Amino acid sequence: MSDIFICYSRTDSTLASTLAERLRAEGWPVFIDVQTQVGKRYDDVIEAELDSARAVVVLWSVASRKSHDVKDEAKFGRDKNILFPALIESITLPLGFGHLQTADLIGWAGEPDHPGLAQLLESLRLHLQGAVPSRRPNEHIFRDKLKTGGEGPPMVVIPAGRFVMGSPPDEPGRSDSEGPQHEVRIAKPFALGVYAVTFDDYDRYCDRTKLAKPEDRGWGRGNRPVINVSWDDARGYCSWLSEQTGRTYRLPSEAEWEYACRAGSGAAYCFGDDEKQLRDYAWYGEDWQKGSTHPVGEKKANAWGLHDLHGNVWEWCQDAWHDNYGGAPTDGSAWEAGGSVARVVRGGSWDNGPAFARSAYRFNLAPGSRVVNIGFRVVCSSPIE
Repeated sequence: MSDIFICYSRTDSTLASTLAERLRAEGWPVFIDVQTQVGKRYDDVIEAELDSARAVVVLWSVASRKSHDVKDEAKFGRDKNILFPALIESITLPLGFGHLQTADLIGWAGEPDHPGLAQLLESLRLHLQGAVPSRRPNEHIFRDKLKTGGEGPPMVVIPAGRFVMGSPPDEPGRSDSEGPQHEVRIAKPFALGVYAVTFDDYDRYCDRTKLAKPEDRGWGRGNRPVINVSWDDARGYCSWLSEQTGRTYRLPSEAEWEYACRAGSGAAYCFGDDEKQLRDYAWYGEDWQKGSTHPVGEKKANAWGLHDLHGNVWEWCQDAWHDNYGGAPTDGSAWEAGGSVARVVRGGSWDNGPAFARSAYRFNLAPGSRVVNIGFRVVCSSPIE
C-alpha cells in the first residue's frame, strides 16, 4: 500500500506519471491506477489503496472535472481530510471543492523549481511527516544589509500560488466580514518577515532617524514585537528599509497576509481545525492585567517557516477596511479603493481568544492608533534577483 494516491483523468496521464516520479523522489510510496496488476479487480484495488492512503492528490483539469471517478476519489480524500488538490488547467473547481486551498500547477512541465510544486510538496511534507519540513541553511531566507550598518529583519520567500480567501459559513467563530470566500492568485513569490518587526529592528530605525522610540509598557524590548506603533509609523519604517536596502519593503496586503498565514492550509488555523493545538503555535487568551507580549519565535512555525502569525500581536496590513469581500481583488493586491479610513489588522494577540487567531479573522483600527497589542511585519516585493 502507498502513502499517496493520485486521482486524475487518463487524458492527464503523462503529467500524473511525472508527478508520481517527483513524489517518489521525496521517498513516498505513490499509487496511480496504471499500477493495477493484471487479473486484479480494478475497483477492489482502488478501494484498498484509497483506504490505506495517507494523502490523496487530485489533478483538476477540464477532463477530470467531468470524471465521476475522479470526483468520487477526491470526495473520499476530502471527507477524510487528506485531500491535496492541484490545478493543472484553468477551470472552475467542482461543487464542494472550492473552499480547499489548491496548488497552482498550471503550465508545470516537470521542472523542479516550479512554485506550485514547491507549495504542494511543503504541504505534503507537513502532513506526512507531522512536522514543519527542515530547510537547508539559508534556503529561501535572507536578511538585507543596511547602509548605516546592521541588517534588516529576517525574511522568508513565500511561493506563488492560489488559495481560497475567507472562511466557510460553518467555521466556528466566523463573522460576516470573512466572506464571501473567493479564490486569490498570487502570481509571483514575495518575502515576508519570519517574525513581526521587533523592538531591536524598530529601535535601530529610531536611532538612525532620531525618532522617539515607542513605549514598551515595561514588558521589555529586544526580540519582543514592537508595539504602540501606528499604521503610519509602520509605513515609515518600510520606507526607511527600502532606502537602506535598495529593495522595496512595504506592509503586506491582507490577501498576502492570509495566504502566508495559511501556508497551504484551508482549515481554521495553519495546522488544522483542532483548537487544542493552538497553544503550540500562538500566544493568545491572556488576562489583560496579567498578560503581555512574548519574544518572537518561541512557538512553532507554520509550514512556510513563519512564526506568530496566530496571536502575540495584531499586525497592520496595507488595506483599507471593507465590511466584506464583495468586489475584492483576486490578484493578491491591497484593496484600498472604496474602503473606510480604517486599516486592516490581522492575527489576534496575546489578550484575545482563539477565534480571533483564526487565519480568516479580520479587524480594523484607525491608522493613527497606537496600541499595546498591535505591531506589524514587512514584505519585500522583490526577493528573487
